[in-house]
Amino acid sequence: MFSLAVINQKGGVGKTAITVNLAGALAELGYRVLLIDLDPQGHLTEACGLPEAEQPNRLYDVLLAEPGKAGRETVAALITPWRDGIDAITTSVAMFMVEKQLYQHRGMEFRLQAVTELIEQLDVYDVCLIDCPPSLGALTDNALVAARRALIPVQAEDSAFRALRLLLEQVASAQSALRIEIELLGMVVNLLDRRKGRIITTALESLHQMPLPVLAEIRDLKEVRESWREGLPVVAYAPESPSAGEFRDLAKTLIGETGE
Repeated sequence: MFSLAVINQKGGVGKTAITVNLAGALAELGYRVLLIDLDPQGHLTEACGLPEAEQPNRLYDVLLAEPGKAGRETVAALITPWRDGIDAITTSVAMFMVEKQLYQHRGMEFRLQAVTELIEQLDVYDVCLIDCPPSLGALTDNALVAARRALIPVQAEDSAFRALRLLLEQVASAQSALRIEIELLGMVVNLLDRRKGRIITTALESLHQMPLPVLAEIRDLKEVRESWREGLPVVAYAPESPSAGEFRDLAKTLIGETGE
C-alpha cells in the first residue's frame, strides 16, 4: 500500500482539496484509495459529506489504545465508504484532545503506523492518503512515520518560504530522533493565479528553484470550488475541465505513470 502524508503547517494552502481531488484522480485510474482525516477540524470529513465518527468506532480511541489491543476488525470498523474506489476514516470532536493524550503514551509517534499496518493487512487498498492538521505536533509526526512519504501543498506567496523552512526542519528532526527515512516527494503549488502579477510569478520562480521539485501547479479555477461545494472530486464533477486534467497529471506523476 502506497501511503502519503499531505502536510503543511501553514493553513489555507488547500491540503484537503488536494487530498480529495488526488483521491478522485487515483480512483479514476483504478486504484483503491483510503483517506484518513487526521485533522481535528475535520475539513476532509466535511468535504466528503460524511458524518463524524462516533464511539466505539473512532480513530481517537484506536490511537490511544494499548499496543496490540486493536486488531484488523477494530480498524476495519473505522472505515466509511464514500465513492466507488474511495473510502475514508473520518475524524471526531475528540481528536482535538488526542495530541495532549498522546504525550502521555510511550511510542506516541508510531500509533498511526500501527493502524495503517493493520489496514494493509486487510488487502483492500492500493493507496492511503493522510490529510494532516495545520501544525507541527504529534499528529503530523504520526502521519510522517506512518506514510514515510510526504507531499507538500504550497501557495506562490512570500509567506510560503518560512513555513517551508520550518516544515523541513521538522522532517529532519523526526528522521533523526525516530531513526526513520521520510521521502519528501515534492511540492504542489495550489490556488495559483498568475493574474495577480509579479508578486505571484516571482514567488513561483523561487519555488521552482528550491531543492524540492514542484510536481504540479493547480490553478485557482471555479471548478475546484464548485466540486468542493457539491462534495465531489473535480474529476467526477467536471471531468473535462482543466482542473480535472491537472489532478490526473499529478496522480500519474505520483504513481510513476507516463500517461502514454
